[in-house]
Amino acid sequence: MAFHFKLAPLLRLRQSIERQRALRLQEASLALARAQDALAQLDRFLTDSAQSDSTSLSAGRRAAELQFASLYRENLKYLREELQSDIRDLERKRQKAASEYHQAFREREVLETMRAHQCRDYQQYELRRQQRQLDAAHLLQRWRHRSG
Repeated sequence: MAFHFKLAPLLRLRQSIERQRALRLQEASLALARAQDALAQLDRFLTDSAQSDSTSLSAGRRAAELQFASLYRENLKYLREELQSDIRDLERKRQKAASEYHQAFREREVLETMRAHQCRDYQQYELRRQQRQLDAAHLLQRWRHRSG
């Protein structure tokens, strides 16, 4: 008789939940990384723009153009603050997703450990049963040999 784990359907469910949580964590991490990249690009643009304005001023650029560039940078700074807020939210979501994944991992691992222990116990039981059968067959053979 082969080993049968009675909680196999629950184990499959836990494995499925763990995979779903891993995907959510991956998606949250990817969204966070994209937002952080966008922030880094925006910071580089703001730095380059400020340096460009100072060189443009010395090169004779018009004041209206510089004022427009300054207003544009201010809007981008506002956008940067919003992006930083979004990054904080995305980080919280990623941490929550990581926590949920680790919980699902632990729950699945508990069932897999139970399964492994039950399988080991079953194999030991089967080995003892087979040994008893061999011993009984050997004793029967000896008894027949003596009596016959």
